Amino acid sequence: MNERSERMSKIIALLRERVRLEPLHRRLLYVTFGILWGSGALWVLIQWFKDPELGAARTLLQTFLMKIHGATMLIFLAMLGTLFTHVRRGWILRANRLSGCYNIGSNILLALTGWFLYYTADDSARAWASFVHWSVGLAALPLLSAHIWFGRAASDRKTNQDEQAPKSLRRPQRVKQYRL
Repeated sequence: MNERSERMSKIIALLRERVRLEPLHRRLLYVTFGILWGSGALWVLIQWFKDPELGAARTLLQTFLMKIHGATMLIFLAMLGTLFTHVRRGWILRANRLSGCYNIGSNILLALTGWFLYYTADDSARAWASFVHWSVGLAALPLLSAHIWFGRAASDRKTNQDEQAPKSLRRPQRVKQYRL
């Protein structure tokens, strides 16, 4: 029984650690997201302002941006897969669930509409999928920003509560490890 309670207390201590991503992981995710969002937003901007006589034809810059967007999307999907522990820990701690669910849902919708755009030949279906894809894609930046902001605010509140709690009830602080 003692071994089980010790294991359970270790699990609880791990779960009570911050849900925040490690610095390198966070930076890689932000850079990948920035390139993905920027290439998509620039594509939409060019689409809005291109010569109407071109119709459905793509400009050279749009073709290049689509290639960058597609390649970055593969990296970003792999990065999303690395967030499983972050999502699980946040869900168990009931931290930032609403904005996290919106981010997960928007990424699923973007993946589905992106796949649909790549594999569909019907022009009316492509137009619908394109509109959904770029409108949800443009909204992804404020959604992710809100998720980060809410998460940091909740973390700051929890840190303040822990500092005011008696020493025996405080959560363990993460110790930074420096490599030589």
